[in-house]
Amino acid sequence: MAYLSRRLLKLAAAALDPFLSSVEGPRILIYHQVGGGSGRQMDLDPGVFRAQLVWLVEHARVIGYEEAVAGAGGESLEVVLTFDDGYADVYEHAFPLLRDLGLPFTLFLTTHPIETATPLYRDDRSTPLSWSQVEEMMASGLVTIGGHTHRHPDLRNLTADAVESELAEADEVIERRLGFRPRHFAYPWGYWSEEADRVVRRRYETAVLGRPGPLRDDTDRHLVPRIPVQAADGTAFFGPRVRGGLTLEDRVRSRVTGYRGP
Repeated sequence: MAYLSRRLLKLAAAALDPFLSSVEGPRILIYHQVGGGSGRQMDLDPGVFRAQLVWLVEHARVIGYEEAVAGAGGESLEVVLTFDDGYADVYEHAFPLLRDLGLPFTLFLTTHPIETATPLYRDDRSTPLSWSQVEEMMASGLVTIGGHTHRHPDLRNLTADAVESELAEADEVIERRLGFRPRHFAYPWGYWSEEADRVVRRRYETAVLGRPGPLRDDTDRHLVPRIPVQAADGTAFFGPRVRGGLTLEDRVRSRVTGYRGP
């Protein structure tokens, strides 16, 4: 029943997207895991991920995150690939494909799991990246590194001082390990808050959320939309996901989770 309901919602969302979404501007996609075996919607089969990359090569132009935020508005369909948290399976399964195809991508890193070699969640067996793996990917010249907090809290539940502490610790770890401070930030779960917004704007040049839509020239660079790619999208719904975002599906999800932010 859950499978059927999800598929019907995707069909309805794909049909309504042309009436709900702008078609101009780069699409920034959110990935988490590839071949992690977790069974979660944000964990894609490597074969499906490969097929999605092939679709992008044939139908779009994959550009880097910094190129996208510097100036939207290319005539072709432009897509940015981003990966959140920092899982070892991204290095094992996604990176070889991206490297072979020469496709740029961004890693928004949650630093505590990488620093301690422990899973992000207590009930999770997913292995985090190591710093040596991050450095190897950076050496390819394809990678942009962004911040994603130290322990991945829901920033809506933190005071401004607590947000400041969380982000400062993550930035310090990245600077110590990689030699620079990140200039871009991804909100955990894509959840924005007014308290966090003030801190994020002071610390980073851009910040990304978790809602569908293209990046337009007039988009607030601290409220940049990103489109989540789900395992259930497979290959059939990947094209509609990229072109329109499946906006209705996101609206239903936001209502279910109670998120009312931008």
